[in-house]
Amino acid sequence: MTVSSASVFLRRLGLGVLAMGLVGLAVAGCVRLLEPRTSDATYHLLDGASSPDTVSAEGSSPDTTGLRIGLRAPRLASYLDETRIVTRHDANTIEFSEFHRWGEDLDQGIGRSVARALEARPGVRSVEMVPWPRGATFDYLLQLHVLRFEGVGPRPPGPDADDQASPPEGHVRTRVRWTILDPADETILARDRTEHRTADWPVTDYRALTTRLGASLGVLADSIGARLEALDRR
Repeated sequence: MTVSSASVFLRRLGLGVLAMGLVGLAVAGCVRLLEPRTSDATYHLLDGASSPDTVSAEGSSPDTTGLRIGLRAPRLASYLDETRIVTRHDANTIEFSEFHRWGEDLDQGIGRSVARALEARPGVRSVEMVPWPRGATFDYLLQLHVLRFEGVGPRPPGPDADDQASPPEGHVRTRVRWTILDPADETILARDRTEHRTADWPVTDYRALTTRLGASLGVLADSIGARLEALDRR
């Protein structure tokens, strides 16, 4: 082989090695893209939330002669209808947390928590969420419209804040309008609104926020349950 031929051969060999290296890097990059990525977000459930199959089994009252309630899908104010947890900083400013999210659709979590709380009351036999079983019959239908469901307070401290300083405090507020209907013709039998507020919420504590929001649904269920009892005594 002449010197010139050897030089050409070596150049081609070098280009081939380089090309193979680039292909290897590309394949490695594709493999990394296909690997599952861990999320930086924390996902929360409302207290008492469980799978749909366990609502009746875990929360049902032993009373087999009590009321049967059909719970429609709760309606949410449009700004609440997403997975990011909402906090409010003043009357017209809200913030969606990128790192604290609901672990399920919020309407499902609210409906299930209210259903379990109602089923735990004496005089209530069952609360069925939609989709209802084929042929199911109810004594009353219940519709919820969630207007407020959030933490309220100043913005959390920024990254340059003193780590030793206590976070500012806010409060947790819920407002739910509810309607009880006759299942025969959907006549409105009762309509009211329940508001609940809990103070002393550290604005950086999302676990405390979701716990307080879950507790507020118990207050809501008590209000609805009392009205159902009054209707049933008529």
